[in-house]
Amino acid sequence: MKAANRSLLFLFSCLLLAQLASAQNAPHFSPFTADMTLTSTSPQGGPRDATGKIYVGSGHMRMNLSNEGHDIAMITDFATQTVDVLMAQQKMYLEQKAGQTHGRGPGANFSQELHAYDPENPCAKQPDITCKKIGVETVSGRTCDHWEITDKKGKISNIWVDEKLHFPIKATTPDTSILLSNVREGEPEASQFQIPADYRKMDMSGMMPPGAAGPPPHN
Repeated sequence: MKAANRSLLFLFSCLLLAQLASAQNAPHFSPFTADMTLTSTSPQGGPRDATGKIYVGSGHMRMNLSNEGHDIAMITDFATQTVDVLMAQQKMYLEQKAGQTHGRGPGANFSQELHAYDPENPCAKQPDITCKKIGVETVSGRTCDHWEITDKKGKISNIWVDEKLHFPIKATTPDTSILLSNVREGEPEASQFQIPADYRKMDMSGMMPPGAAGPPPHN
């Protein structure tokens, strides 16, 4: 039962991650592929570490994550604001619109940082946050601008934005961090953003973690 709950939390957090990433305006960046490592120290439980890959194309983004034997891919279409979550073991997928699901889960705190940035002003068009440039640093062999971001509640996050890709190579919050490595520039294969023909579409209703869909209705 605990293993099933961990799997469900992993699925839900990945869905939330992809939705938050897709909730940004159409980004402007150079396409690339990279390895990805996610580490969580949240006391709330759930998956603590995940590894995978990220594929960023001209109009799509794909994140592959693996945790405790579960492999999940998230394909985001920036034009339609659609997120498809693919579960490899089950050969099934979920389709959601950005912002359709709300809730909390591992990765929720940092995932809002995972999108393209204006290199001159990462806080542009985001009135609830302020940015402070710390300096220029090398992360995973890439030249990055290090920015400290403070939200209206005083929570501080840090991002290291690749000066060429305009995408964060590293992002940290008080309880989560993500790191990209082995960055390879260039448009990924179009097949990376397609759902395999043998995958079956499923409904997310009835699968959400307790409390994720909000409080029960009053009688």
